[in-house]
Formats: sequence, structure tokens, C-alpha cells
Amino acid sequence: MSNKKLILLAAGGHGRVVLDALMAQNLPIQGILDPALAVGSEVLQQKVIGSDEWLLQQDSGLWLLANGVGTTPGGMLRRRLFERWKAAGFSFASVRHPSAVVARGVTLMEGSQLMAGTIVQTGAVIGENTVVNTGARVDHDCRLGAHAFIAPGAILCGDVCVEADVFVGAGAVLRQGITVGAGAVVGAGAVVTRNVDAVVQVLGHPARPRCANAP
Repeated sequence: MSNKKLILLAAGGHGRVVLDALMAQNLPIQGILDPALAVGSEVLQQKVIGSDEWLLQQDSGLWLLANGVGTTPGGMLRRRLFERWKAAGFSFASVRHPSAVVARGVTLMEGSQLMAGTIVQTGAVIGENTVVNTGARVDHDCRLGAHAFIAPGAILCGDVCVEADVFVGAGAVLRQGITVGAGAVVGAGAVVTRNVDAVVQVLGHPARPRCANAP
């Protein structure tokens, strides 16, 4: 971690998980920015110091941001927040909970987040602003694109390619060597045994594309 001052952006459900991971790393946190919370209030004993307007008045070279926005299938708010503040010159912290197991030879890009109990094996690449959530497993040589979200308990076997903006639901299993195209959604509990096209939602065991008229 650099000598820049650390700020958490958003303190909802995922934001509190990120905040707890930062605190577990014993990192000094200067405060929280969240327009939904009153200035001076506290989350996990950390003070809310303002909202976006406050950050716009700061020198971007002095601050390091942690993205507290989570993701739902097809959601883009997390990505937009990251891109907005990158364009303004700010940098993002990569978050790694102390209980995460990270092998030698793993590449963690800017703003990536490994939550409690995750396992990431050698040769894996975790893209910028990508989340590997609680207890998920990413095996050897997997490649996760930018802004992907791997939900709790998901398992990616070796040499899986997850492209940008993919959402992998809780408990899903992706067989070794497959590719999930950009913007696709893998439903919770799905077992994916073949490649998934971009911007497609797959469900079931084995996973198949969701029909347009499905509930």
C-alpha cells in the first residue's frame, strides 16, 4: 500500500465487507464517502466525511480509493464509479483480506478485491476493479477481465477465462478451460461445462442459456 491517504467509496453491504477487510489489514482509513449517510455518522467505527463533492475538491495525488460498490447481474454502477474517478486522476487500492490464500505468481490488477476465505492459485490474473467474493476459488491460470464479479462460493477450475463485466453467481462451478464472454451472467449454482457467449445468461446443471420467456 502506498503512502496515500485511504478513503472508502460507499458503505452499503459490499462496502462494509470491504471496510472490514481493510481494517483486518490494519490499514489507516481516513474516512468514508457516501451520499446516503450523514456526515459525522460512523460505520464500523469509521467516520463518514462527505460525498463526491468533497472528493472533487481534493488533490488526486494524495488519495487512494477503495471501491465499496457491489454488483448485481448486469449492473454497471461499480464500473462507472471506478472509471469516473480514474478519469479524474485518482488511484484505487487492491484489497486482500488476510484470510485470502494467494499463491505465488498471481497478478492482482488495480482495484481488485479478494474477500475473506478466497483461494487464488498460481498463474491467475485478477483484472482491475474485479471482485472475488467470500470463499470463492480461482484455480491456476484463470484470467479474470476488468470489472468482473465472482460471487461467494463460486469455483473456477484451472485455465478459465472470464472476460470483462461478467457476473458469476454464488456457488456456480466453471469447468476447466472454458471461456465466459464479456457481459455474460452465470446464474447461482450453475455448472458451466462449455463456453458461454458474450451478454448471455446461463442457468442450471449443466448450464444452458436462459429462454427469453423464462421467469
